Amino acid sequence: MEVHFLISFIAARNNIGVVIALWAPIILVYFMDTQIWYAIFSTLFGGIYGAFRRLGEIRTLGMLRSRFGSLPDAFNDCLIPGDKSEKKKKGFWLFFSRSFGQPLSNKEKEAAKFAQLWNKIISSFREEDLISNKEMNLLLVPYWADRDLDQIQWPPFLLASKIPIALDMAKDSDSRDRELQKRIEADPYMFCAIRECYASFRSIIRFLVEGQREKRVIDDIFFKVDKRIVDGSVIKTYKMSAVPSLCDHIVKLIKLLLENKQDERGQVVLCFQDMLEIVTKDIMAEEEFSSLEHGGSGHDGMNPDPLHQLFDTKKLDQLFASTGAIKFPTPVSEAWREKINRLYLLLTTKESAMDVPSNIDARRRISFFSNSLFMDMPAAPKVRNMLSFSCVS
Repeated sequence: MEVHFLISFIAARNNIGVVIALWAPIILVYFMDTQIWYAIFSTLFGGIYGAFRRLGEIRTLGMLRSRFGSLPDAFNDCLIPGDKSEKKKKGFWLFFSRSFGQPLSNKEKEAAKFAQLWNKIISSFREEDLISNKEMNLLLVPYWADRDLDQIQWPPFLLASKIPIALDMAKDSDSRDRELQKRIEADPYMFCAIRECYASFRSIIRFLVEGQREKRVIDDIFFKVDKRIVDGSVIKTYKMSAVPSLCDHIVKLIKLLLENKQDERGQVVLCFQDMLEIVTKDIMAEEEFSSLEHGGSGHDGMNPDPLHQLFDTKKLDQLFASTGAIKFPTPVSEAWREKINRLYLLLTTKESAMDVPSNIDARRRISFFSNSLFMDMPAAPKVRNMLSFSCVS
């Protein structure tokens, strides 16, 4: 009976149930295939579109470190009103691409504008107790631009532990200058940290030394070092194994400058004398040391004269000891304190700052802010052209 009913049901070609029974599986399979192909297409198109539009550019702190140098350009391109004469290009390829405008002619102003907003964000984290004081100091960009530094000052969390690592490399170099130079230049942040520390140290020493004889000795030493830097022969000429010892005395000097007490003037003088002895006897080559003993290099227009020695090894303990030879205690200002604090951080921070900030919410906010700078957004108008907004409650 059941078999007969099934045969008669199938034989009835005009029955709507037969049509549904035959075509429903085919339609379902078609929609399943369509969904699969749509998922494949959306994945490919979305991946290509997101890559060109730079969506999700910065998702982790590691990516933030690698792309931090492009944040000032992205910030000024997206959030700083541009010139109306510059018309944005339109076209099919612009739908896929996302490029920034030409960088501003004044790099200092460009970096300063970004630094103000970045520091405001980091300060708000500290006010909400999301980060500690140490993490805040590592994340802040210097407020005061140092004219003696001919480079951008990155936040210390990018340069943390770079100087201690470079000192260990120099200590174990064993006159392998080419290998040491390659290892330093392979890490751009390490190279920037070394340049900044040297420039800051040179600026601090020249600010502190006021004696005429001491100034001539210091200027002559820095002149020779700067000349070697230009020639690219610093590592080859000088003994890098003694640099860690010099760094220890620099750290000691910075601690004294931070305390800035009159009764510690004698320790500052001893620190200067120890540093001078290390530079002239342990780091500098013998021929350059002898030129210091006999009138200097003559770069200031003066001819070397053995009778008027700038540097006498027998009178080493007399340098920097006379009254007025060193400016100490120093006049305190925000720019000066920030400079020596930053140098102290770069020289003494031995642990890596890969986990800074440690708070998950602070990390999420920094990643979101950094990533938002690379997203597509309308051009920022000038404040005077913005529509006024008011709210009545």
